[in-house]
Amino acid sequence: MKAIFLDFDGTIIDSSKDLANAINFMLESIGAKKFEIELIRSWIGGGAKKLVLKALNEARISYKEEYLKIFLDYYEKNMMNETYLYDSVKETLNKLRNYRLALITNKPYKFVNPLLRHFDIDFFDIVLGGDSLKYKKPHPMPLEYCIKKFNIKKDEIIMVGDSFNDIEAAKNAGVKSVLVTYGFDEEIKADYKIDKFEKLLDIIKE
Repeated sequence: MKAIFLDFDGTIIDSSKDLANAINFMLESIGAKKFEIELIRSWIGGGAKKLVLKALNEARISYKEEYLKIFLDYYEKNMMNETYLYDSVKETLNKLRNYRLALITNKPYKFVNPLLRHFDIDFFDIVLGGDSLKYKKPHPMPLEYCIKKFNIKKDEIIMVGDSFNDIEAAKNAGVKSVLVTYGFDEEIKADYKIDKFEKLLDIIKE
């Protein structure tokens, strides 16, 4: 193994409370009912607009760009209130620094680096947000972009994530996948499954 591609929300950080609070702030701002955090958690993974669309659809309200802006503006000011690193993430990332590391998230790019700096985990050779390229996960383009930049073979890479988008992107790009089962999504078929981030070290040694 030469390179590790990693998802962000639900894999490295638990941002569900701050994302849910931003969604509920948006809903309250437009006179809609709020939702429980656990329900909102199940919507996370497809990027900001998809999250807003799911919330509005559940509230039976038509989408408007201004609603997305309300969400993004609130989240930008409050994205570090209750977000935290999952157990052993920082220590494990430190041990992986001999590998080429890429962070591939569907989160808008402008939110990613401030969080990396906040948690002191700015270890990545490439950082891609959901708006960095024409397509985002589950499309293979972000993974293929990193493969080309690293100039490595597909069998030298593993993609680590918690959602359908991550595992499907790996499948579409022809690389192996690791599903972390502590994240935001339901059980999904992947090449490997781990219930703690540190167990990634065992997989890459195989």
